[in-house]
Amino acid sequence: MAQGSDGLLAAPLRTSPACVDSHNLDSEQASSIVSEFHEQFVPEFAAQALDHLYGSLYASFSHFCLSDTGQTAPHTWVGYRHGEIVGVLLFRLRFDQALVLTEMFCLGQAVTDAFSRAVFTRYREVKALHFNAISLSEPLVGWPLQYYAFSENYVIPLPQSVDQYLASIGKSTRKTLRGYGNRLQREFPNFSWEVRVVGEMRAHELRSVIRQLHRFKRDSMAARGKRAEISRRETARLLLLARHAGLLGIARIGDRVCGGSLACRIGDNYVMLLSAADPALASYRLGMLCCFWSVCDCIRTGGRECHLLWGRYHYKTQLLGEPRSLLRLVIYRSRLRMVLSPLRVTSMLIAGIRYRLRQWVLRYFAVQSSVLSRWFSRTNALRRPVKTLTDHGYQSR
Repeated sequence: MAQGSDGLLAAPLRTSPACVDSHNLDSEQASSIVSEFHEQFVPEFAAQALDHLYGSLYASFSHFCLSDTGQTAPHTWVGYRHGEIVGVLLFRLRFDQALVLTEMFCLGQAVTDAFSRAVFTRYREVKALHFNAISLSEPLVGWPLQYYAFSENYVIPLPQSVDQYLASIGKSTRKTLRGYGNRLQREFPNFSWEVRVVGEMRAHELRSVIRQLHRFKRDSMAARGKRAEISRRETARLLLLARHAGLLGIARIGDRVCGGSLACRIGDNYVMLLSAADPALASYRLGMLCCFWSVCDCIRTGGRECHLLWGRYHYKTQLLGEPRSLLRLVIYRSRLRMVLSPLRVTSMLIAGIRYRLRQWVLRYFAVQSSVLSRWFSRTNALRRPVKTLTDHGYQSR
């Protein structure tokens, strides 16, 4: 049995000739991949290849080192085709499973075949491979498997110039960006946007700006009836990730920080780690403007993609963010082994159904919540003293 794209179990025991031909081609490509293992060790060249191959923060070795402290070193699989590295995966063995630790990258058929065959051949005790938060470039065939989507990563493919990006944005969005940007400049002549290279900033200055952006994010979510848990540890982690290849966009009115974005470069891609603006300036759509300006900065520095990560916000699609499903995937050694693992199969099935049901409920109540959201905002406004922009410290023209 396998799991279909709708997240439920299916049993495609037969494949069409087109699928067979495609899989034969991928099998030939996989057979040309030479596998190499490094047990409980990550070579430096493999760590660098993770950034080059995937351009993903959560697939990078730097992120792994920050989030996987206190555990033994993982095993490393490296795949070569004609002497060139085409795949690197970090994993650990747990009982009869191989847990793949590399996340948020696009998994293709050839690498899947080569890695699965190599692990099942080398580790006879392994009955299943577990992947978390991965995307598929195409439906996987040739293996008994299950998967379900549990989130999404919004990705903006970046053109070669800002002019090309602006031309590709919808007319209505261009009008919105231009209108609010002009209004902001008109009412606050001392407004400025500055982009800084994180590695060239002083530590205390960088820390001060990041903490201010975190406060803006927390206050913005509170205004929508949500809660943001932001710790000192999270702030320190962001600073460590961005110190080598980060861009920090800072919006100021006079000398006062009123918004900004932090993007980290991984390979040829940028990951938007943080983007926030003062809720007092929400009527100027400053949060969306900060994200837009930061994307433009990523284009100017030669980025190939900008990852906005998860969270379904309308501005992400307005700025041409394309949702890529993030999947949990289990590949079994054989159909027999899948049949002999009823608990694992059932848990995957239930998890997929639970997520789809939750998404349906959220979509349903999203329609109803607009009235509740307006009521919540008005109630909060009545409970709080009315503050003008001057009260917040901003002097408009």
